[in-house]
Amino acid sequence: MFLVSEAEKPFDWEEILGVYKPQSCNLRAACCSVSTPSVPVDELMKMAADGDEFSRDFLSVFLPHANHQAARDFYPEQPDHIDRVLEMVSGQNTKVKMDPESVVFYHCQYLGENRLCQVYEDRPAFCRKYPSSPLNILVKGCGYEGWVASCKAKLLSLGYEVSGG
Repeated sequence: MFLVSEAEKPFDWEEILGVYKPQSCNLRAACCSVSTPSVPVDELMKMAADGDEFSRDFLSVFLPHANHQAARDFYPEQPDHIDRVLEMVSGQNTKVKMDPESVVFYHCQYLGENRLCQVYEDRPAFCRKYPSSPLNILVKGCGYEGWVASCKAKLLSLGYEVSGG
C-alpha cells in the first residue's frame, strides 16, 4: 500500500470527485502492519530531513521490517499482499516505478498484539486521513476498497487512465 505525502497531493480527492470515504475502517490493521510509502527509504529520509511533515511523521511512527519475508510473516492474514505490491511497483503502468528489492515495508510501533492502535485518540494526522489517495494499494477486504473503486470509476469516466490496485 502506498501512502502519499500531502506535498504530492494536489487536491482533495473526495471534494473534487464527489466520492466520500467511509467514516471509519474495518480494523484489518494492514495499513499499520505492511505500509510502504511511494518513495525509496533514502528519499523518504531526505524528505524528512528537509522538513516534509508526512515523511517526518511516518518515520517517527513506523518501523521497517527486516525484509519482505518478515513483512509477510508480520501480516499472515494476506501474505500475498506483499507480492502484489512488489509486482505493481515494477509494472509498466504505474506512477511510481521502483525496483522491488528497494521497496521497504513498515509496521506501526503502536500496533498492539490485538491488532488495535494503542494511541488511537492521539494518532498522527496521516493516520486519520488514510487513505489519502485512491491510488493506494489496499489489502483485499479493506474497508476503503469501495471508496477506491468508486474513485477509479469516476476517474475513468472522466477519461483518466487508472492502473490496478
